[in-house]
Amino acid sequence: MIRRRDANAFVKSATPCPIVLLARSLGLGGSERQLTEVAMALDRRFAPTVVCFDAAGVRGDDLRRAGVRILELPVRSFVSPASAAIAWRFVRLLRRERVALVHPFDVPTVLFAAPAARIAHVPVVLSSQRGDRRLFPRWHQRALDVTDRLVDGIVVNSDYIRCVLVEHFRVRDDRIHTCRNGVDTTVFHPEGRGRRPELGPCGAVVGIVAALRREKSIETLIDAFARIQNAGARLVVVGEGPERDVLIARAHQAGIAARSLFAPASLDVASWYRSIDVFVLPSTNESFSNSLMEAMACGCAVIGSNVGGNPELVRHSDNGLLFEAGNAADLAEKLQTVVGNPDLRRRLAAAAVRTIHGEYTREAAARRFAELYEGFLNRSVRR
Repeated sequence: MIRRRDANAFVKSATPCPIVLLARSLGLGGSERQLTEVAMALDRRFAPTVVCFDAAGVRGDDLRRAGVRILELPVRSFVSPASAAIAWRFVRLLRRERVALVHPFDVPTVLFAAPAARIAHVPVVLSSQRGDRRLFPRWHQRALDVTDRLVDGIVVNSDYIRCVLVEHFRVRDDRIHTCRNGVDTTVFHPEGRGRRPELGPCGAVVGIVAALRREKSIETLIDAFARIQNAGARLVVVGEGPERDVLIARAHQAGIAARSLFAPASLDVASWYRSIDVFVLPSTNESFSNSLMEAMACGCAVIGSNVGGNPELVRHSDNGLLFEAGNAADLAEKLQTVVGNPDLRRRLAAAAVRTIHGEYTREAAARRFAELYEGFLNRSVRR
């Protein structure tokens, strides 16, 4: 059994503290990216192991190159008898390796790891809420209500998500801890900006890099782009998802198909950002957008919908512009202003770069997580 004096030893010892971070998979999702950035950038006080249900994916490659240990626990269904055996294997691992802290980054691993870590008597157990819980299935909401009571704290990535938990799910504010996302500024930076060859000769490029899902409201961007008076401008939509065919049809209906490019998802997203002059995030719901941060880091002038965590990142008329979500006319007005004013674009883009490179690097994010982890470990000793 792991006891509190083990946590005391971890805090005082020069030996790195063993912690476990979890995500369902190691693909291209936002939670997977943030877990990877944190695991690779944590300082030497901590020895992270990344546990996942599926170890395939580009984030797994990043972690292996960085020397971060990965353990795959092939959970496929929570109701499968095999999952109970896997959970018990996880409990034994936590006990055997005297893990001091467990932190899952997404809903499936919160539901799996929080009870198991409590059974293993891990000193500190955290959970994460990285999206609006009101959008989750009802059974997820009920299950998360249980894990809220099991864990020592809930980590969120925006004040917006904090407010949702407090106001709609009656979570005590003092149990919620905000650690905002960070980006790797050695990858996402403005140096070498220029057009990818797929774009051909054109004027200002307006674009988005995103999963093509309904809540991204990319049809609002298409409708707004069709309204602007700039024949040389080009629209680019980079990504895959269930809305792709619908959006292509929308561009044809709006009469802008000849000025639009729908490009597949790419691992080299930074070069797409550096090809875009005006990045637009028209989502109807957003927590704290990785794509918006990456676009800002790469020197795009950004326009975001005034929802969720976007206003926490974009200061209107300072480092970007905000518009009313779902309002194509409002977005078109903002687009027309920025597309037609290169000086304004440059000013907004320069401020955006300063914001990300000054406040939202992966190193800054890792420091916030390290401070949070150390604070919890110190408190667990005093209990």
